[in-house]
Amino acid sequence: MTKKSTAANVRLVYAVMIAAIVALFVWVAHDDLVPASVFFALGAAYAAFLFRVVWRSSRASTVMHFAIGLIFFSLISVKDDLGALAAGSWFLGILAGGIAGGHTWSGKRAGSEVTQNRERNGEGFTGGRRLALINAACAVVLLAIGVAHFGLQSPTPAVGAVLIGSLVAGWAMFRFPPSLLTRNVLLLVIPVEFFLLVFLGSNTGQLALPFVWAYGVLGGILLGGRYWRGPRLGEPRPPFNIQAKRRRKRKRKSPAKAKQKQVA
Repeated sequence: MTKKSTAANVRLVYAVMIAAIVALFVWVAHDDLVPASVFFALGAAYAAFLFRVVWRSSRASTVMHFAIGLIFFSLISVKDDLGALAAGSWFLGILAGGIAGGHTWSGKRAGSEVTQNRERNGEGFTGGRRLALINAACAVVLLAIGVAHFGLQSPTPAVGAVLIGSLVAGWAMFRFPPSLLTRNVLLLVIPVEFFLLVFLGSNTGQLALPFVWAYGVLGGILLGGRYWRGPRLGEPRPPFNIQAKRRRKRKRKSPAKAKQKQVA
């Protein structure tokens, strides 16, 4: 009875938090409620999809978490076209969708976080059609946002070339992977180059440069970092970020058996 009441209390707390976020959104965006609701709904759907579905793929989950901040600042940069409330509505939708999608609402584990135990095979990683579809869907979402940003802010040939080039670069980095150390160093270059492109775009009047570049790289990483056909469909390409082999557990000897050996 105590466990049931605890689960009910936890669900009530989460429901109240979601209701408070929705109430805050309505209060802030009451003058432009209809257009702002679109971005709130998109943010909620994004977060629910991320915490409910995408967690099964480690790489896709990492990329989509990183893209939350990228999309937020992307919306700020195009506020003249989409409205000043777009970024704030998106952020509040992320909060509401994250709470709703990241917790279990019914069953024995009601009120707890969604479990994130990924299936593993003998090599340490599984594939399959589900993981392939998850990564493909995430790549399509990121590239669609990148193309939309390109069309709204700087639809010039130079920015389009940056989008295509970054997509190919991200794909090649994971399709023909170097050593794990080299790849991690290259990943650290991504934020550095983003800020360099911010400086370059502000001086040339092409403000979309850093954003389309980031969307292209992230989409390319998802497309190049996975097998898309054959018996290994859906499996991530090496090098992996974690050790795949499991350590064998050593059996502990009981004190009684240890004493018997000493006496013998």
